[in-house]
Amino acid sequence: MNTVWARVWQFRVQGPMVTATQVGQGDLGVGLARLIHINALACDLNRVVDYRTKQLEVRLLASYLDAPSAGAPLQVDHRAFVASSRHIRSFVTESSGLGMLTAASEALFAWDNAAHALHSFDALPGRMLTGYQNGGVRPDLLFHLPGGRVAGEARGRHRRAKTLLPTRPLAEQKRRLQELALWSASHRDHAYFMSWVWIGRSGVAVDIFLPQDKRWDGALDARWKRQSAGDQWRFPVRERRRRPPEDPFEQMPADDPEPPPATPSTTPLDTLQPVMSVHAAAPTPPRVDPLSRTGRMVQRLYDTAPELDAELADIPVRGTWVPADALGPAQHEVLLAVLAEQPPPQVGVRERLARAEGRFDACLDGRLLTVVRSAAQPPPAWQDLEQALLRPA
Repeated sequence: MNTVWARVWQFRVQGPMVTATQVGQGDLGVGLARLIHINALACDLNRVVDYRTKQLEVRLLASYLDAPSAGAPLQVDHRAFVASSRHIRSFVTESSGLGMLTAASEALFAWDNAAHALHSFDALPGRMLTGYQNGGVRPDLLFHLPGGRVAGEARGRHRRAKTLLPTRPLAEQKRRLQELALWSASHRDHAYFMSWVWIGRSGVAVDIFLPQDKRWDGALDARWKRQSAGDQWRFPVRERRRRPPEDPFEQMPADDPEPPPATPSTTPLDTLQPVMSVHAAAPTPPRVDPLSRTGRMVQRLYDTAPELDAELADIPVRGTWVPADALGPAQHEVLLAVLAEQPPPQVGVRERLARAEGRFDACLDGRLLTVVRSAAQPPPAWQDLEQALLRPA
């Protein structure tokens, strides 16, 4: 587990003005394995899935990011970053943005992927499609917290200035906060938040924006609050007509009952991996059962992965280690692996990190496994991975 510096803001709309007040700041824990897992393994349900492609994405992203030691700040190879094409820079910043969004949910709101599913608004399960607009503005991910569903919006940007964190909000931040507020209003004041990742020569940082709402009082970890007011941003907001709600549901709805455990061939990938969101209007998706379709996607990833001659909890595993050496000598190596079937219940994120004790960084969602280790250390034993990831029998 590494860290990035985070600022937490709460904002409110008062007439034509928006006021954002900093309520806390500090080190935000970020697992490099989790960050890579969320992004490079993201699967578009309408495209072909191939292990070699995903491994290439893993190697590329891991080459730009550096986790020097457990507990140290997450770094980026800034010299290589600024020398890269715009497409590569966008891939690294947007991937980091989605990873930080999940890290913020785990650290600030105690979201736990072992207890609640994670959904992408581009790949929602069929039972949720009627509850959300299929076109127009959409957040990225949907988290399930004890108080109900919370939408998350992830953005990442390169910061060219010497100071990593800006002192004033960007025009794009203002516009996106307004669009998310209108989206929330059109969905009966649906809870949401936004993370904005900054990558610069001095490292990685993130701003997290929460609407000023009493629903956050119990959800936000008290360690991220402080009594005295911090920095404050005030800016005007443009007025737009609110879209009438479509398929409205109760405010802060409780989680839908989870479907019965899936068989190995029907593991719901959209409950395991988010897909990077494209915020332009999208056509209505076809009414295809996402459970069977994503199950085939996972199996395709398993079928195209190389043999590993390994087992996790007596379940065969396929995949291979890849060095993060696209830009030079590798500082760490990444295992991209797929299990033959659904594993036993997993432990929560905090317990998983404590069990690993800085020896490695691992993330397991359903059948998909990502492990990051120092290139100077031998690979962890499969028994050690099993003890760190799974609940005792």
